[in-house]
Amino acid sequence: MEILARVPYRSLCRFRCVSPSWRTLCSNRGLLRRSPQTLAGFFCGTSQNICHLLFLNFPAGRSGQQPLVDPSLPYLHGGGYTHCCGGLLLCKCFTSSPPGVDYVVCNPATEDWTVLPHTEELRPENIILLGFDPADPSCFVAFVIVLDDDNAGEITGVEIYLSETRIWTSKQTGWAQETRVHHYQALNSLFMNGTLHLITKDSSIVTVDTGGKTWRKISRAYPGWECIGQSRRCLHVVDIDHYNDDGFLLSVWVLEDASGNWTLKHTVNLSELI
Repeated sequence: MEILARVPYRSLCRFRCVSPSWRTLCSNRGLLRRSPQTLAGFFCGTSQNICHLLFLNFPAGRSGQQPLVDPSLPYLHGGGYTHCCGGLLLCKCFTSSPPGVDYVVCNPATEDWTVLPHTEELRPENIILLGFDPADPSCFVAFVIVLDDDNAGEITGVEIYLSETRIWTSKQTGWAQETRVHHYQALNSLFMNGTLHLITKDSSIVTVDTGGKTWRKISRAYPGWECIGQSRRCLHVVDIDHYNDDGFLLSVWVLEDASGNWTLKHTVNLSELI
């Protein structure tokens, strides 16, 4: 099992064809979570409008090479990109009868898509995020972070949609009062180990699981976090010190366990990277 955990995901898929016992072994969820995923490319927003996408093949090919995925998503009839997670996209699609907007979760590689059922809080004033784990491709989750009406960014509740049950569940916030988020910070959310991680205005991280049962606040390791991500199933944050005497200093911190203690893993001057 330890050896198979180091095998690329595509190879594991091929190994399933060897025999029924190999199929069972290579379908183990714990193994799939640890298996290295093959990176096909990147979605990114254009400089003119982040809601319109480009797809950049990886590794970069010759100039003028066609993207592996059509970033215009023509089968969704416009509307724009909202969020992404694990290779799935959350998009807005305009409807004509009745006039309005649908929120759609789609797989750009297969062109499969699902319309999220309407709910009162599913509107642009709130923050709508997607959660998906490629190791468990049978289901996804959508979160609506409900904000107060005076545009202060204070979170009043969370609505959670599970594709398995196809229903929305409304939860009052389990975070402290006056927990606030920016819309642009929310785009840098992280879905990991079945839990949504979200940077707040005070640079802490708040989390909630897909059942809306476990609510947590993680104190910051360093003031001014720029973004969060994961590596080896551990939470990482990146900070850029704009006031360092030696130039912009980039630091990478990791939360290796549930103790709340951060470990500094890397530090580098940005001038050395450019």
